[in-house]
Amino acid sequence: MIVSRGPGGAGRPRERSDGDGDVPDVTAIVGRQLRQALLTVGAVAGLLAGVPVIAVWVPGPGAWVALSLALQGIWVGLAVLQLRRAERLER
Repeated sequence: MIVSRGPGGAGRPRERSDGDGDVPDVTAIVGRQLRQALLTVGAVAGLLAGVPVIAVWVPGPGAWVALSLALQGIWVGLAVLQLRRAERLER
């Protein structure tokens, strides 16, 4: 077997252009996405801590069912919001 080209050089990889000649700043994008993810984690932590507190004040089993269903809707909403914001930050 004959190898016509050697392996790529060690060190920094080549930066790719996004088509306009601009090189995206990957570290800045990752930093913004990390900050956004931390906000989402904070919201999730608030929900995890807040729901049991609310549940103590809510009497009756029907209210627990409603609270559980509302919480599931909030989880889905947070996930969709996080996805949209992360995609927007990549642009």
